Amino acid sequence: MYALTMRFTLPESTDWSKIPALMEDRARTIYRDLPGLISKAFVYDPATREYGGNYVWESREAIDEFLASPIIAQAREKFGEPTYSVHRIAAYLDRGQVITPALSEVKGG
Repeated sequence: MYALTMRFTLPESTDWSKIPALMEDRARTIYRDLPGLISKAFVYDPATREYGGNYVWESREAIDEFLASPIIAQAREKFGEPTYSVHRIAAYLDRGQVITPALSEVKGG
């Protein structure tokens, strides 16, 4: 499992009151069935003008496919180059369940 943190800086003219509904729509229409995506938290901060997501992916390959996808190409066209980082996940907590993907990867599972 891998984590991807991605942020775009939106224009000063952004109507931030519309962002939550836009994010919900994108969750339902674009991200819900995206191959390899385990979860995404849609995040925004009007003070810094940041818009983006904290993602959990099944594999690094899934991240690479996403970064090369039309979804990101369109966002780059509209908002410019995002800042992002990718990290391997050692432990993932999901509603009280602890998942340790790094241990299963080391053991070959």
